[in-house]
Amino acid sequence: MKFIYVNEATNAVITEITADYVQKKISIVNHTDDAIDRAFGINEHPSFDDWNRFLESRCVPRSRGDIKTYLKTIGVDWYDPLSIVKKTGGRMAEDRNALLLVEE
Repeated sequence: MKFIYVNEATNAVITEITADYVQKKISIVNHTDDAIDRAFGINEHPSFDDWNRFLESRCVPRSRGDIKTYLKTIGVDWYDPLSIVKKTGGRMAEDRNALLLVEE
């Protein structure tokens, strides 16, 4: 799967991310020198665990009150960060970034 991490305010692609779920490998291409904006910060070679943590960071917390109602509202059956990001674009209230699936 291929994702782009973008700043929606500027339409700038920050990081391109390719996630290989068969080999459990991640490859990235950063499009900014600003490590604070990048999907994985200074980490140029993220692991599959790093990817899973990043995905979850772009979701509402597992511990959110009434999480089942939220998941039902967005059309997800259980707390699965990949499914949530596919539905929400990984948009968070804290920033103007999105994690968009561009190739399945």
